[in-house]
Amino acid sequence: MARRSAMSDALPDYTVQEPEYVRLIGGLDQHTPTLSLKAGALRESKNWEASINGGYSRIKGYERFDGRPNPSDAVYGTLTLNVTGSLAVGDVMTGVTSAATAKVIYRNGSLVVTTKQTGLFVAAETINVGGTPRATVTTIGGSEPALDFRARMLNLAADEYRNDILVVPGSGPIRGVFQFLGVTYAFRDNIGGTASILYKSTAGGWTLVPFNHSLPFSNANTSVQVGDTLTQFTSTATIIRVIVETGTLASGTNTGRLLITAPSGGNFSAGAATSTGGGALTINLGNAIPVLSPGGTYEFDVGTVAAEKRVYGVDGVNKAFEFDGTTLVQIAVAGNSPDAPKHLLVHSGHLLLSYGNSLQNSGIGDPFNWTVTAGGGERQADGEITILKRLSGSQATPAAAVCSDESTQILYGSSNADFQLVSYEDSTGAKAKSAQRLGGLLVLDDHGVTNVATSQNFGNFVSNSLTLNIRSYMQERRNLCTGSMVLRDKSQFRLFFSDGSGLYLTMANGKLIGAMPVVFPNIVRCVSRGETPNGAETAYFGSDSGYVYRLEAGTSFDGAAIDWDLTTVYANQRRIRRDKRYRSATFEVSGNSYAQFNVIFDLDYGSTRRRQQTSEESIELALSEFNWDEFVWDEFTWDGKGLLPTTNKIKGSGENIAVRVFGSSDYFDQFTLNSVVLTYSLRKRKIGG
Repeated sequence: MARRSAMSDALPDYTVQEPEYVRLIGGLDQHTPTLSLKAGALRESKNWEASINGGYSRIKGYERFDGRPNPSDAVYGTLTLNVTGSLAVGDVMTGVTSAATAKVIYRNGSLVVTTKQTGLFVAAETINVGGTPRATVTTIGGSEPALDFRARMLNLAADEYRNDILVVPGSGPIRGVFQFLGVTYAFRDNIGGTASILYKSTAGGWTLVPFNHSLPFSNANTSVQVGDTLTQFTSTATIIRVIVETGTLASGTNTGRLLITAPSGGNFSAGAATSTGGGALTINLGNAIPVLSPGGTYEFDVGTVAAEKRVYGVDGVNKAFEFDGTTLVQIAVAGNSPDAPKHLLVHSGHLLLSYGNSLQNSGIGDPFNWTVTAGGGERQADGEITILKRLSGSQATPAAAVCSDESTQILYGSSNADFQLVSYEDSTGAKAKSAQRLGGLLVLDDHGVTNVATSQNFGNFVSNSLTLNIRSYMQERRNLCTGSMVLRDKSQFRLFFSDGSGLYLTMANGKLIGAMPVVFPNIVRCVSRGETPNGAETAYFGSDSGYVYRLEAGTSFDGAAIDWDLTTVYANQRRIRRDKRYRSATFEVSGNSYAQFNVIFDLDYGSTRRRQQTSEESIELALSEFNWDEFVWDEFTWDGKGLLPTTNKIKGSGENIAVRVFGSSDYFDQFTLNSVVLTYSLRKRKIGG
């Protein structure tokens, strides 16, 4: 009897329901044993990112860009009409009284939705299409009762503006993209694939940036100045730039180049010439417009070498160049054959360029003079240079990382007189295009992503890798990096790969919050961080399509649906080898727009011996702008706030549970799953296997 009583006392009360709060944090983990993981970590993930505030956010989209109005900024208007004739999507309506115009993007009976509106329609006026009356205005406004109406209409309006945006003219992929002084620029090979061309974004789309005529000279005096008129016999032109490459104007012994406007009265030729105000020089060769060879892969740095901030660029095929927003000037570095640097850095008043394992610096304050007398110099790295990147040195001792595939060195010093290239880590290298600063220097190496600034402290690269938990993913892509960037607003380091995938790593105080894979339908061939006109952080990338795309914009992948999926690890509610009757899951979701996602629960390691909840359930949310301090969990009512708990029933029992959240849409904006509360009742202990 005593034995039966003891057994009876141990039986759980199946009616008691216990909640467990699961904070969704940790990101993807492919390798840590399940029982060692926290319940909010993930075994599968696609197109989610770890939020700096906790939780997992479905990523934002991207959209094509050329300087015209952004699709994601589109707005729509609604009218209730008495339709008397044919009126269809795509028609352009004109108000007879108001002269207002708009394009129809949706119609449901008398409800008409428009975009690209000019002027204001008025009630009772006649609506013409192509000069023919088609309707009269009943009321201004109107909508459908559907929760997703606003999101769907914004998406249709975005599609209309998207159709206006064009590719960068030319052929092949975008070779490089950068932003300077609020303007976005892109390189692409021309139609024939014979030259690389530069374009800039404008309100009317991509516009060619013309290259100026170049004219080699020698022995110019100090009176040869920008803005002067250069004259040789009947040939005249205006001097745009005076570039001294050896010597000085003051000495009268020098060589260099003039950038000039298109000559009037015929081309210049070798021989003496004069300029306004007593300028004199010898022209060494006739004028010509530089042609950039095609096929390069561009890399840029923005900084101040001389008096003003400029863009510097290399592509591994042509000479380096300087660009001031108007004029592109090639930089000739004597002694290199070919003169085609692959990597660059503006550092301590110098321009640094890499040629194989040769690291060369210009004269201080002069990116065009590379002579020793001007302060130019050269050092040999341990291997072919893949990365040049500034580090956080002191004001007295600036520092820069010089990486190859196999090793990392540090360049200390502020001039050629005290530059020292010092070995830092002979087992830590960096893949080209993979380095960014976010706290420390984050790089992709053969072993994964590491923080160069901290690896020396630990003395072991592999143990300090930030991506040990996803090493299988990283090993497959370690040689596929096409670009990287940092979004400081989200504290994210992003890597992109040639298979169309990418990795978003969210950092806080030098520690990894979570690493999450993304998959784009458009391969990122080059990427650049920038800012919107209002100062918000953004980024641009170029792809094989010839389009430049703006990241962190819109609700789709340039009109294509975003597919998302995540699956948590199997969680046992800290009751190992104990069956539970799972009853419900309550998701805490935040966002500012309509969203919907599907949920499936997987029980007992997916065992076929258990009844599984295999049917998916759909959760529909009408999220809007919100204030955190207005929400109290126990007083929740579904009123469209930005933070919503929503509960799903669970049917089944098992030792543990995994939660899968997935969906696909081209009109849902970003939303965040902050946490999930799992409710369960304890059942018997598991015996044996």
